[in-house]
Amino acid sequence: MGAEQRKETRYTVELPVDMEETRGVTRDLCTSGVFFETDKSFTPGQTIEFSINFIDNSYPILLKCVGEIVRIENKGQKIGVAASISSYGVEKVEGR
Repeated sequence: MGAEQRKETRYTVELPVDMEETRGVTRDLCTSGVFFETDKSFTPGQTIEFSINFIDNSYPILLKCVGEIVRIENKGQKIGVAASISSYGVEKVEGR
C-alpha cells in the first residue's frame, strides 16, 4: 500500500448531503473533495451537484457544490462516493 497522497487535511464528519434525486451522509471531507454514502449509484467521471448541510442553530448554512465523481465503493447496503469539488457557494438557510 502506498503512502498517503492527500495534500489537504481530511475531516471525519457526518453531515446531510442533498442531491437532485437522492440524499446521503458525508463520512469525510476536505477543501477539495468529499466522501459520502448514499443509496444511488454514480459513474466515475460524472459531474454532480450537491449541497452539504452544516447544521448550526445560530447560523445554519448550505455548502452548494459542483464536482466530479472520482471513485465508487460498494459499502454493503450503501454506496460510497468520492467526489472532487470544482466550485462551491455558501447559502444561509432561511427560516431557522
